[in-house]
Amino acid sequence: MKKNKYIFLFASVLASPFFVSCNEDSIDKVNAPIAYEAIGGYESSDDVAAANLVTKFSFENSIADSKNGITGGVGTNVTYGNGIKGMAYKGSSSSFIAYNAVASSLVDVKSITVSMWINTNPHTGGAQSLFMLPKTTDFWGNIFSLIEGTSPATTMLVKNHVQKDVMPSIAWSGQFIEHGGTNVLTNMFGKWKHVVWTYSGASSTYSMYIDGQKLDLPASISKRYASDPLTGGVGYGDLANSNVSKFIIGGFQQHLGTPWGAPDGWMLNYTGMMDEFRIYNAALSDNEVVALFKLEKDNR
Repeated sequence: MKKNKYIFLFASVLASPFFVSCNEDSIDKVNAPIAYEAIGGYESSDDVAAANLVTKFSFENSIADSKNGITGGVGTNVTYGNGIKGMAYKGSSSSFIAYNAVASSLVDVKSITVSMWINTNPHTGGAQSLFMLPKTTDFWGNIFSLIEGTSPATTMLVKNHVQKDVMPSIAWSGQFIEHGGTNVLTNMFGKWKHVVWTYSGASSTYSMYIDGQKLDLPASISKRYASDPLTGGVGYGDLANSNVSKFIIGGFQQHLGTPWGAPDGWMLNYTGMMDEFRIYNAALSDNEVVALFKLEKDNR
């Protein structure tokens, strides 16, 4: 009987809460999520140049800027679809988002990076505006990106624009940085593409990246000088936005009404999809752009 008693006591100890607790801890350790490997030194897309991020639109069934640099948004015929990371803005021939207020953090940028994912198809009849930072005293506004209708339909002609006023004799207004001709973009339609362009006020240089790959651009595009830099040309220097009023995604400033006139017939709303639209107040480095592309693609 004593032997059986000892066996019973030993079995009771094995079944005690103490041992059960240890087993649960072991199970938790086995099932614990494995940490993601850092990409470019970053764990999350929001870690990339975090101090320089001034606006961010993720379009998670919302038109809000999570950085609050652009506020007072009103959507017109806005819908959403599946994006590269969660939900995405889904444009149409009549869709756009108008914002009433723009913070100084965006107005006063001296250098810039614009980053977004787009998924669109060829179009005809004019230029579709991805976004625009308007200017009340200028037909072309301050900063924008356009997609031109092109032929053949397999190529994408993109125009980016920045406002400059470095000296009284130099007004970088109504001029474009154009990806056309031999620099037209290919394989851009029918799938999600990560598009980034940067301008550095310090070096007066422009860069463009597609899916993390930096384009090899000629000096006529990448060097933003008033005249040939090899002969002492002066760089355009810092950006100089002025007379800023409102902000628009998916349309031109002319779609916002007064003080602008009605949009011209070629001014088209963006009909594709857009996701993870970001603006930074610095020209991101190659490593930062690659990390941003990979992290967002990985839903991070």
